[in-house]
Amino acid sequence: MIRVSDARLKQMNYIGISEDDLAVLKSKQAAFAEITNLVVDELYDRIVGQPELLKLINSHSTIERLKETQRWYFMSMTSGLIDEDFFSRRLYIGKVHSRIGLTTNWYLGTYILYLDLATKHLKRVDPEDWTRSVHALSKMFNLDSQIVLEAYEEDEKAKVEKLVETRQYMLTKVSSVVQELSSMMVQLNSSSNLVASNASHTASVQENSHAKVRELAGSIDEINQLGTTMREISDQTHLIGLNAALEAARAGDAGLGFEVVANEIRKLATSSKQSLMTIQRKLKEIREALDEVKHGSEETVRFSREQAASSEELSSFVQMIDTVAADLNGLLEQDSVH
Repeated sequence: MIRVSDARLKQMNYIGISEDDLAVLKSKQAAFAEITNLVVDELYDRIVGQPELLKLINSHSTIERLKETQRWYFMSMTSGLIDEDFFSRRLYIGKVHSRIGLTTNWYLGTYILYLDLATKHLKRVDPEDWTRSVHALSKMFNLDSQIVLEAYEEDEKAKVEKLVETRQYMLTKVSSVVQELSSMMVQLNSSSNLVASNASHTASVQENSHAKVRELAGSIDEINQLGTTMREISDQTHLIGLNAALEAARAGDAGLGFEVVANEIRKLATSSKQSLMTIQRKLKEIREALDEVKHGSEETVRFSREQAASSEELSSFVQMIDTVAADLNGLLEQDSVH
């Protein structure tokens, strides 16, 4: 008996499955029952000989459970009924095999093996009328294979749709990240340019200050040299004053006025010498302070130059990331077009 939708009926008519075929198979229930165990056992002897199939079986079921299912399946061919439940069961079986990774070449190949084994044993138990059984059975196997392919197609389509959705989600997330990255690159690029500009300016100012310190140190050296000369002059003046005092003492009363002048010269020389010593001490202190300032200035200039170089490297790195982000965004736009 056939109770299916118009679409399914059209499919069966194309294959040529009729009520007569179902009646033939139903009339052979006894023959099918006699050979079912033999057909199923021989079928699985062939199946377990394939390492790929055996691995799938051990991962998802057992040989005995699958044999029990196959015995039911083989006998279902003689039920004399094809209805919507018939299609639903086979669609479910096809989807299960698709999900566990059984490829269609193995599944469809098994139908041929199944038919060969069934034919061999039907010839033996029903030698007078086995051809009608095999002919009807081959139509049923053909219908089952179509249903299984339909199930595979639906399951694979669902997988593809899921992959497309996942891919679209990832593209959306990547696009969002790229936009955020681009925005950050603009800000970072502006900041890095400002830092580079400030660092370069700082380096320039420090170098100028360092040059001024060198000039000041040179001027102090010149002043120190003048102080040395003035000290020599002071010493000479003191010596002249001392000689003048000696000459005034020899001259007696006539040299009293000259002695006064000589004493004043000596006082002036002594005072000048003390002042020059104070100046030289202060110049030494200033020089030491300048040496410290000079050393600090050299360190600052070096640091500023390194900072400027690092800022330029940062700016180049930012530009490189910005370029990569732009390229990635372009690829995303191309992908969305395709």
